[in-house]
Amino acid sequence: MDEIEQAVSLFRGTSVHDDVLTVWNYYKSIENDFTDFEKSFSITCPARCGRCCENFIPDVTYLEALAAGFYVFIIENRDVSFLSDWKSRHTCCPLFDCETKRCSAYRVRPVICRTFSSAASRTKNGLSFRSCHLSTDAHRNAVQIGEKELNTPGIRIPVMGEYGEKIRQLHQMDTRVMLLDKALIEIAGKLELLKRIIFEKDESPQAG
Repeated sequence: MDEIEQAVSLFRGTSVHDDVLTVWNYYKSIENDFTDFEKSFSITCPARCGRCCENFIPDVTYLEALAAGFYVFIIENRDVSFLSDWKSRHTCCPLFDCETKRCSAYRVRPVICRTFSSAASRTKNGLSFRSCHLSTDAHRNAVQIGEKELNTPGIRIPVMGEYGEKIRQLHQMDTRVMLLDKALIEIAGKLELLKRIIFEKDESPQAG
């Protein structure tokens, strides 16, 4: 069993269990779209670039924040105080490690992080793709793909806006979009309270 699925199984019977699995299964379902697209058109990002993470804090839905928060606060057991250290820099995404140039929650990164530079856009002239302009290397060797190529039979072309719309539809009860740092603080409080309820209940003396 995957570590995320194993960890979330401890919360079975709660909305957190169902919600984390919902977004995790969605993330897995779209992974092949991007893998096939990138392989078919030789699209790659420079190793450990991180330019799109250095000066950007993503807006996220409740489910995206919950998945990231579950990974950070439950699986990695990090304390929410790490956000205080992040605020002293406040130039990069709170999940981005500026030293290693890696995302600390890459497996559950939000949709915008999955689609930026890895998905086509739908314009008034049809589908188009242009590789990331933030990285010097990527810009110098910019890949541009027109609608004719993108309509190659047998290849599922990921379109950025469609994935963003889908993630907003996955949770009808909470349709807010928040900056990731604020959303993580809210999620941390919810998860901490739920942990106390579940694990204190499990540790309580058996009656009789």
